[in-house]
Amino acid sequence: MSWPWNELGLSGPAGLPEIRKAYAERLKAAHPEEDPEGFQRLHAAYQEASRYARRSARQTAEEPALETEAPPEEEAAAGRDYGGPPEEEAKAPEPQDPQWDYDELLEAEAGPAGAPEAPPAPEWDFERLFAEGEEEAQEARRRRLEDLRHKNWARYAPQARLRREGEDAWPAVLAAVRALELLERSGAPPSQWRRFLDSSVFLSVRADMDFVFLLEDFLEQHPDLSPEIRRAVFNAYEAQNASKYPAYKPLYRLLGVKREDTRRAARAKSGWRNAWRSYPPWRKAAVVVCFTILAVFLSIGIGVNLQTAREDRAARREAEHWTETAPQWLEEDFGEPFVHAVSGDIFAPAADPDLYFHASPRGERSEGWPGYQTNYPHILVRRALEDFARERELDLDLASYSHEIGDAPGAYLLNLPLLGAEEDVAALGALLEDLSRQDWYQVPLVSPQGEAEILAREPVKYTVFLCHRGLAFYEAPSQEGFDTEEALGLYAQAGPALCRYILEQSGLADEHLGEGTYVLQDREPVELGDGTFFQVHGVDKDTGELKVQYLLASGGGTLFCVPREKMEGIRSVIDLYRGTPRTLELNKLGLVMVTDQVPGE
Repeated sequence: MSWPWNELGLSGPAGLPEIRKAYAERLKAAHPEEDPEGFQRLHAAYQEASRYARRSARQTAEEPALETEAPPEEEAAAGRDYGGPPEEEAKAPEPQDPQWDYDELLEAEAGPAGAPEAPPAPEWDFERLFAEGEEEAQEARRRRLEDLRHKNWARYAPQARLRREGEDAWPAVLAAVRALELLERSGAPPSQWRRFLDSSVFLSVRADMDFVFLLEDFLEQHPDLSPEIRRAVFNAYEAQNASKYPAYKPLYRLLGVKREDTRRAARAKSGWRNAWRSYPPWRKAAVVVCFTILAVFLSIGIGVNLQTAREDRAARREAEHWTETAPQWLEEDFGEPFVHAVSGDIFAPAADPDLYFHASPRGERSEGWPGYQTNYPHILVRRALEDFARERELDLDLASYSHEIGDAPGAYLLNLPLLGAEEDVAALGALLEDLSRQDWYQVPLVSPQGEAEILAREPVKYTVFLCHRGLAFYEAPSQEGFDTEEALGLYAQAGPALCRYILEQSGLADEHLGEGTYVLQDREPVELGDGTFFQVHGVDKDTGELKVQYLLASGGGTLFCVPREKMEGIRSVIDLYRGTPRTLELNKLGLVMVTDQVPGE
């Protein structure tokens, strides 16, 4: 006989203690909610094994079969219906919290007629209720269960995983309900209710929705059930976290469960709370200190973030206000309309919306202070010089310049040819002179303490450099102004100066004349054919004797080195190319072609 023993994990027939132990072990893996079918099979095997064990025990004892009637007292205690006269039940003596033993009661009912009488307060065997009960009362309960099923079908249907198809589980459900009725009618103490709620009779049907419906009906019929008993029922269901499932809400409502009750039960089951209670005092103190430090840092961080957020909001509101106020003030000060462009503090003239500049608020607007700072005058200078270089086809390099929207450079490098740019230099001087006379050219000077007031006015700060191939020969800061005559004089010397720069940086003069033994002297340009050459003489430092004559082409990229004794033979440009060619690479200038006629040592 393999079943029901294999279902319980037993090798064969065993006694009741072994069967109960095996059933309890198997029940851990067959939860009524998670595996209702497995639980039903396990419970059926347990019932069948228990009956078989009892029959075996009776046959071993060679006692007569259970055919004799139970004494009236035992029948009234173990099998009486809850429909009996209440007067008789009221006369029965109440036990003082008895310890009922279901197995002893079963053996007493199965024993001989001469067995000792049961004690006045018998203990009930709830498992026996699966097989016993008056048919009439059972049929009434079955009809009531069908009515409740039909009534609660809408709530029952979603709980498909808790259903048991058919009526195979009804006997267990009805027996459990009958046990509830017997407990209530006999006035059983709360301890006996708790024992029933811990028994397999209740645990086997606890998650069955049919039993839940009947339990709800039982609670409706007995609203005077004591709070302690209701608490025991609540604890039995909360042990499986029933509050998480909507199907149990009506039951919890009838039990009078409040939200705080479920929270208290959850806290009681909380692992970290139990762990905290087990901590020694020193560990609790360490945890409290750590969390206090963490809370302090978090509060500081939150405070900083809140302060930053408030400052950001204030800055945004100020920026929104500034974008409306700035165009009005700019128009009052510069005499033309302006618009807010791009974002932030970027604005532009309405007539030229691509000419971006910065304007940011600073201080209060008054007669002595405009109320803002702007680089609009710098932008006007930049546009004037860019237009000048474009009209005259000159190379303008903007130095110290980020090239970001609305920025202006601090220096302008205007690259000129070595010959023929005299008119450009004069025109540049006239342009800068005209700009310096404009009203916007003078900007307010902020006090050293940063106070928003005008201490003085000064020109827009920038510097103009006249250059050739990036090498500056004239510098004009805006505070000092542009001296046209000085610029023209230096421009006339730019060719020889560039020639000297090449000789000194390349080391050619040291190679030809000997380091520290010579002096480089500028001479007038010479004409050879259609070309003009800038002339520099290398003379002996002590005697003043001419040693080498250097000729730089007007383009600045070709240098000729001719010794004194060969100069008389130079009649054309072709004569200059009779030496040894070489290439020099210098910083800023790049490559320079050299034709060297000086004999080597």
